[in-house]
Amino acid sequence: MSSVSQSEIAEAADQSSGISRCAVGVIGSGTMGTQISEYLLQLGYPVILKTRCSENVEGIITKLEKKLSKGLRDQEVRQCLERLTVTTLYSDLNDVDIVIEASVEDSDVKRKVFSDLSAVCKPATIFATNSSSLSIDRLADSTGRPDRFVGLHMFNPLRRMNLIEVITGTNTSAATRDFTVSFAQDLKKQPILVKNCPGFIVNRLLLPQINEAIRLLGDRIASLEDIDVAVKLGLNHPMGPFELADFIGLDTCLSILNTLQADLEDSCYKPAPLLQTMVDQGKLGYKSGEGFYRYR
Repeated sequence: MSSVSQSEIAEAADQSSGISRCAVGVIGSGTMGTQISEYLLQLGYPVILKTRCSENVEGIITKLEKKLSKGLRDQEVRQCLERLTVTTLYSDLNDVDIVIEASVEDSDVKRKVFSDLSAVCKPATIFATNSSSLSIDRLADSTGRPDRFVGLHMFNPLRRMNLIEVITGTNTSAATRDFTVSFAQDLKKQPILVKNCPGFIVNRLLLPQINEAIRLLGDRIASLEDIDVAVKLGLNHPMGPFELADFIGLDTCLSILNTLQADLEDSCYKPAPLLQTMVDQGKLGYKSGEGFYRYR
């Protein structure tokens, strides 16, 4: 499945199915939260984006306007923004049909988010987490609706990455699962079903490879450039492990590995010492300007 162009997104919005008219709440105004909001707006969804600080509201709207204007006409941008609400209040999400949580990858933070949402959202609202590794059951336990809780793991950059992992917890109902699969398909993405497990599929396979590449570098087996070339040419991957780790964020990689190690109790997931050192030094990859490579 190839990446989705701006014109294809606009066409999908024109031909949207009934599910496209549902109202969507998005929690978090970071990288994934803004990408998800931008993408949904272009497909015709009304979006209510929840951010923590009132000072961020105008900046978020401006940021989304700039992103939208790169591929849309002025009138189309205005139409998208008319479907957008940016708020600091959970109560403004009281009538949405589905909430996609894209906050920091921390179980306690996410549980607090869903606990707060449970107090204001209508009983029929589906709660979906964009977590890349955390237990769906543990997060669902913070709500009063584990049957309407599901994982909806989207990938960065959302426009180009056409996979969505739909993760079902122990209590996720068939109706919630089916709605979420249809929702993913309406986004022109390929959904795959995964039972709740640490790291799901993609990160369960990917992070050990990145971790082993970092170990190779730490043991001075080869340079990071040669390790990246080896994976790109020898395994036919589009990016090397260090390029990809920088893009994901080294702090995110560390968090996922810690989750895998704790939940699976397998030392093979123990983060490489060099990864921990770089995160401690604030070298988080592309988003901080420096990781294994420099971006300034």
